[in-house]
Amino acid sequence: MSLIQIAFLFLAAIAAGGLLIAGLILAKVKLPAFLGPAHGLGGLAAVALLFAANLLGEGTTDRAWWALVVFTGGLVGGLLFFRVLFKNAAPLFLIAGHGSVAVLGLWLLYPVAFAG
Repeated sequence: MSLIQIAFLFLAAIAAGGLLIAGLILAKVKLPAFLGPAHGLGGLAAVALLFAANLLGEGTTDRAWWALVVFTGGLVGGLLFFRVLFKNAAPLFLIAGHGSVAVLGLWLLYPVAFAG
């Protein structure tokens, strides 16, 4: 298994955690205090792994670099929106937008990680 495949799976796991957080918010369940920071730190680690995979990978495509840009934007946006601007209660459209950025990044990265 290549480093970029591991990065993809790590990012997909972090995205699944984000779905869990969104589901708990929609169900109006009080989130455990560690869940948001764990999601953010996991995302930071996954983006760092993708950066390393892009640097060390032979024949890294433009899509992999664009996926890194998209995931970095999602990371910075999540930090800005959910830890600075809307610390206590984020609007659902921002949560959906943050998740959409993750889906776009996974869509860009999938063919690079699992192409033939």
